[in-house]
This record gives sequence, C-alpha cells and structure tokens, in this order.
Amino acid sequence: MKVLAELISSQQILNLVSAVNRKPDKVVFLSPDPAAFLPAREVMEKYLGCPYEITHYTPETLEQIIQEIPADEVDIDVHGGDDFAIAILSAVAKKTGMTLCYPGLTTKTMYTRKGDELQKTALEIPSLTVKEIISLYGGAVRDLPEAVFEGDDRNAVHACNASRRYNNKRWADFCQEMSNLAKRNEGHTVWKAPEAVYREYHSIFRSISCVFRQCEVKEGTLLLEFANPEYKILVTDSGVPFEYETYYQVEDSGYFDDIDIRVNIDWNGGEFNRKDPNSELDVMASKDGRLISISCKSGKYDQQAIYEVKTNAIQFGGELAIPVLCTDYEHRHSEYKEKAETLGVLLIQFDEMRAGKAAELIIEWMKTH
Repeated sequence: MKVLAELISSQQILNLVSAVNRKPDKVVFLSPDPAAFLPAREVMEKYLGCPYEITHYTPETLEQIIQEIPADEVDIDVHGGDDFAIAILSAVAKKTGMTLCYPGLTTKTMYTRKGDELQKTALEIPSLTVKEIISLYGGAVRDLPEAVFEGDDRNAVHACNASRRYNNKRWADFCQEMSNLAKRNEGHTVWKAPEAVYREYHSIFRSISCVFRQCEVKEGTLLLEFANPEYKILVTDSGVPFEYETYYQVEDSGYFDDIDIRVNIDWNGGEFNRKDPNSELDVMASKDGRLISISCKSGKYDQQAIYEVKTNAIQFGGELAIPVLCTDYEHRHSEYKEKAETLGVLLIQFDEMRAGKAAELIIEWMKTH
C-alpha cells in the first residue's frame, strides 16, 4: 500500500497535483489546525481517486505520525506548512528512506528525492475548470444565471458592440435610458416609453434592430419587445457587449480548457453571506491548471484598473494566474503599458482587440510567463 502524506496548503491545487502524479492508495493530509477541513473537498475528491484523511499534528508529534503510517511505501509532499514542519519531514525522509516530492507548477516538473537521488519527471496537470481552480484557491463561484449568447444570438451582441464602437458616449447615454426603462417596465413583456426616446436614439434603434421583435411608435408611445428577453443585459449595461466580444475571441481559439463570462466570486469559499467580500470578473478561462482572469474596459480607464486585475488574478488563481486587461477605448498612455509590464499584466489595447487578437496574445504571453 502506498500513502502520500501532504502538508495541507491554502493553495490546494498543489495538494491535488501531487496526488494526481504520485497515484497513492491513500492520502493523509497533515494540518496544525485541529479543526482543519478541505475547502475544495468536492474538487479534491473528484480527482484524488483514493480515500483520504486529515490528521492534526504538532511539532512534537509530526515525526511520530509519519513513522506510524501503516503503509509499504510513504511519499511526503513538503510544499505546504511552515519551515519547521518542512525541516522535520525532510529529516524523517532522510532517516527512513521515504520519498520527498514537490510539484513545480511553473516548470511543470515533479521533483522527487529518495536518499541522495533527485529525479525530475513531467508533471501531469488535470484540465481544471474555472470554478474548480477558484475553489482550490479558497473562493467559490456563485451559480447565478448568466446568458451565454451563441449561434444566431451572437448577431445581437455584434450589433450592440458595433453601435457602441461607433459612438461610445452616445451608447452609454442610450444604455442609461434603457436601464431607466427597465426599472419602470419591470415585469412587462412590452416596454413603453415616450416617443421622444425613439426620436433621441432612432439611429441606435435602427443599428440594433435584431435585438427587438417590436420597436415602433404608436399613438405617441414607443413600444419595445425584445427578440430574446435575455438581450436586455446588452442594452442596459454599456460595457456588456464588449465583454461578450472578448469572450468570443477567447472561446473561438479552441485553446483553453474552460471559459466563463461575468463570474461572481465569494471570497470566503461559498457561504455567500451578504456581507462577504465578492468580486465579479468579466471573463475567465483556464488552461493546464492556470487561471486567466480578464477585465474588459470599453470606456476610459486608469492605472487602478491594472492593479485591480492583478489583485483578482492572484487572489483566485495564485502566482501562476494570467491577469489580462482588454481595452476598447481609443486612447494611449505609454505609462499604462509600462505599468502593466512591470506588474506582470497583459494589456491588450483597442487596436489589438478590434483586430481579434485577444486569444493569440494571451497564448503567446502564457508561453513566456
């Protein structure tokens, strides 16, 4: 029987990857906290493929616990825990001939040492979903209903984004008017508005005619009925069409393991209390266990946006996460590009987005970072 003993980590993706690569018959998670549990239990159990237990240790008991594990072979993963626990386990391994192991996500290498022999093997990383990676870093995705417009529905997205690009300020004003109409017509299939609304925005209504089943003025009243009720989000939030355009560029590459849009995350791992800190990320993708966190800015932005996307990426995907800021506003600040490079953020500017290069640039960045 082969047992893998792991110092439990707050970044449980490392625990998971060790178990996947060492293929034990059982995993013993070691924690200094008597009340320890696996925050990402469902994900861990999905990929472990073997039973597990959590054992509490103190510096005084750690050596004895390891030596008393009933097994023919014991591997010890030392990536978690504090320096003292790592030192104790390293000494135990050297004394008993147990195998020390360490998964290097950056190098995609599994390092093992038994006695004086160091071995390196290619690291197998599961194709994790966005939701699974976030849970392995202590967060949880709220299961909110979010439309993913595909097929013919893409035409509505493209029409809205084209209208926005033609006149961003005008589009923002239109969306604010539509947001006000949504509140006044809540619960109604056909929205009613003064004829003046149509006169004010008639060019936009014409440019996005595919969004509506009905868009006409009768007896001084504008009547609006959406071709798809979910299209409302496209015209009541000015930046949403650009988020979907970004999503399509990433999705159509076929490169990523998973991709999601408008992801709402609870920082506390899924209790979803009203006062819990939470974040909404515009577009997220995963590849080889790495999280790609994309913020979309269709209007003016400043350097704070660069800091925010970096913070969110690390919070939910660790140091290997890819923070990306996609912009679609026609201004250039060389200091923004420099700041992004300094912080390790991929800044994709409006001309690159309009050329459809988002996925290409992200893939290129991942190969070098």
